[in-house]
Amino acid sequence: MVEHILKVAPKSAKVVFENDKIRVIEIAMRKGQKLTMHSHMPNLTYGITNSRLRTTSPDGKSGVVRMKKGEASWSDGSSHSVENLGGLSLILSIELKG
Repeated sequence: MVEHILKVAPKSAKVVFENDKIRVIEIAMRKGQKLTMHSHMPNLTYGITNSRLRTTSPDGKSGVVRMKKGEASWSDGSSHSVENLGGLSLILSIELKG
């Protein structure tokens, strides 16, 4: 099983709020930074800055994701590695708890 982003990237991902229903994680990546394979619970992702990221799934498929400042997207949970292809990337991940 792939470990959660908080275990894999403690210098880049930090909890900014948590209660029994949600956990809000701020993810900060500098240009060129890579995060190894990690997982996310079901979550809403919100772009604090414009971001351009290469994501690679466990099966090796990769693609470039562009997130605009103020944009939000939903994921039912995922595992991937990430490489920041742009400048400073700041993202909030708002995870639902079981």
